[in-house]
Amino acid sequence: MMLERREVTRDTLHDLIRLSVRDDQPGLVTPNVVTLAEAPYETGSRVWGLWAGTRAVGLMAMVHPDLYRWHEPGDDTEAAYLWRLMIDRAEQGKGYGRAALEQAVEVAREWDLPRVTAGVTDAPHSKLGFYEHFGFRRTGRIVGGEVEISLTL
Repeated sequence: MMLERREVTRDTLHDLIRLSVRDDQPGLVTPNVVTLAEAPYETGSRVWGLWAGTRAVGLMAMVHPDLYRWHEPGDDTEAAYLWRLMIDRAEQGKGYGRAALEQAVEVAREWDLPRVTAGVTDAPHSKLGFYEHFGFRRTGRIVGGEVEISLTL
């Protein structure tokens, strides 16, 4: 199973917008159309489509801390921020989430940053345990109503 991270283009935009989460996941993952609409206004953000061959399977967005303008007290300004990660309902359970986290680690290394941070909703059906199994640890902070987690590379 290969997962490829690709820039979003005019030709791939609609394939990515059509992706959706399972019926028990709304409110846990932001819809791709919202991420794509917000990205131009999040300084330092990069958004990629996640592809398995010719099939769109998800979306990933990250923020480079050196380019972000709105740091809050306590933010880890030396960590790549995994802003959004979404795997389509039909593609979940196939290893794409783990492969996407490996891609996030790769991006952090490309950016020469020692950590990846993210925020995850702690609610039924959330992916908090999935992130923790990958190696993320809770920082003890709640940011925007989400549990902040961090992975040291």
